[in-house]
Amino acid sequence: MINYNSNINVVVKTQLDKIKALMDNPDPILRTVALTVLPELRRRVHVDGKDSAGGQIGTYSPGYMAIRTGNFQNSGRVSRGANAGKLKNAGSFTKAAASKEGTSRPRYNRTSDTKVILSLTRQMENDMSVVATGKGYGIGYLNKLNLQKAKWCEETYGKKILSKLTKDEVELAKQTATEFTPEYLKTL
Repeated sequence: MINYNSNINVVVKTQLDKIKALMDNPDPILRTVALTVLPELRRRVHVDGKDSAGGQIGTYSPGYMAIRTGNFQNSGRVSRGANAGKLKNAGSFTKAAASKEGTSRPRYNRTSDTKVILSLTRQMENDMSVVATGKGYGIGYLNKLNLQKAKWCEETYGKKILSKLTKDEVELAKQTATEFTPEYLKTL
């Protein structure tokens, strides 16, 4: 006769308690998922200029491109050397902006690419963060004005830009949760 003792009931109860604790407080998993997706979302919106469907958000007008690149008629240009002809500054405000007349225009040092990206001064781009919500964590803006800008862009271009993830971003979120959950349960 063989005697058999097992602590399987203790092991199973311990694992079930860990799973229950995670179900009661999924924040660590949700935060990790949001932190993983954040750089991908930031790149898509603020660098690649793509909407949630993977298409281009839009195209900038020539007038906006002058502001974006600093290429105004009265912009200073380098006169000699290897950079001859390139912009030195964005010039100064003219009579059209009477309150700022004669003051220097800001130079944003952005490219001449006409694809719409949600960034000019990079303030909105740098404000994109993982944000605590009532349901866990999400990706959003700490500054309410930037959230309004994001909503305005979606309305203006008639596209889901930030309010929906791409298929690849959703897949990344699922993969992160699948890989991180067992590791997290080991630490409980």
